[in-house]
Amino acid sequence: MQILNFCAYYYTLQLVRCVMVSFAVFAVVIILRKTILKDKVFLKGALWVLFIPVLSAGRMKFFDESSIGRMLSAWWKMITINHVWICWLYLGVAFVYAILLYRKRRKLKKQVASMEKRELEGTIIYVTGIPVTPSTIGVLRPKIVMPEVILKEYDGKEIQTILLHEKTHIRLGHLLFYFLWDVLRVLLWLNPLLTIGVRFFREDLEEICDWVTIRGSRGTAYTYGQMLLKSMRILQAESEDFNMSPTFAGDKEYRNIRQRMTQIAGYKPYKRMTAIVVMVVAMLFAAGAIVWIHNLSYDKNIEMEDIVLTYGYENGNVTFMDCSDELCRMISYDNLEDNWYIKLYKML
Repeated sequence: MQILNFCAYYYTLQLVRCVMVSFAVFAVVIILRKTILKDKVFLKGALWVLFIPVLSAGRMKFFDESSIGRMLSAWWKMITINHVWICWLYLGVAFVYAILLYRKRRKLKKQVASMEKRELEGTIIYVTGIPVTPSTIGVLRPKIVMPEVILKEYDGKEIQTILLHEKTHIRLGHLLFYFLWDVLRVLLWLNPLLTIGVRFFREDLEEICDWVTIRGSRGTAYTYGQMLLKSMRILQAESEDFNMSPTFAGDKEYRNIRQRMTQIAGYKPYKRMTAIVVMVVAMLFAAGAIVWIHNLSYDKNIEMEDIVLTYGYENGNVTFMDCSDELCRMISYDNLEDNWYIKLYKML
């Protein structure tokens, strides 16, 4: 049981440190996307890769070897050392959160599986009688969902544009990014900004998808915007309960149609290679950040061949003999509920 408690303490400590880093990264992303990168669609979307290295920041020496780092994490370290149940509580909440998200996805997957399958423009789609926005679900086996009313009211060219939009989400890996964001939210659930930020995250990826679709359809931003407004009118007419979510969003959190129309109106022709370069540079930056963090972090284990410890145990008392100053600072014993716990301060 002691080894399980130690593992719970170790991983919880790393995750909470990652939570601290995630607050700073979130602030940087929000500030940049609202200021100097506000009109830079692809650069703004690339900002979110900054969260990739966050999960590797838990072992950084900064938290143990700098005054600021010790101030930030020492309190949590001491609390969890003396109350290991807090570690299990953190992991338990993460587990429950993961189960809830999984059940939500599974429920949606079952609903889609029960829909009518059709082949449209060489693509298998799932048709629903409910007036919802066209969307794509799934990660490994993505499925495109279309409402029946859209298929009836739209002409061939418009249907092709809708399909192109959904296929673009798949081709650009957005469904995988959404899944990875959920994983981040689960592991770092102590940061509520990650849940609040889902809207901004999806908004930036949606804007990228809009631009790529406009370019791929060889149409204009005006035509694309008109089609968007048309879908709004159709879906609203079909259901009085329609929540005014813009089409293609695939998420009820998208409610601000005016903002999306403004983004579409700001479309500017771009070179495909430029977008590819931005993404490649962003991924290389994330990889470089992970390597940099690794170089500034402790190894998972530290071999110490030059320290020998001699101790005696008698009548519940532990006596250290020939204990170096470094080792004595690192190891201490406490009697907690009749169990002995080795507490590693500098190593963790």
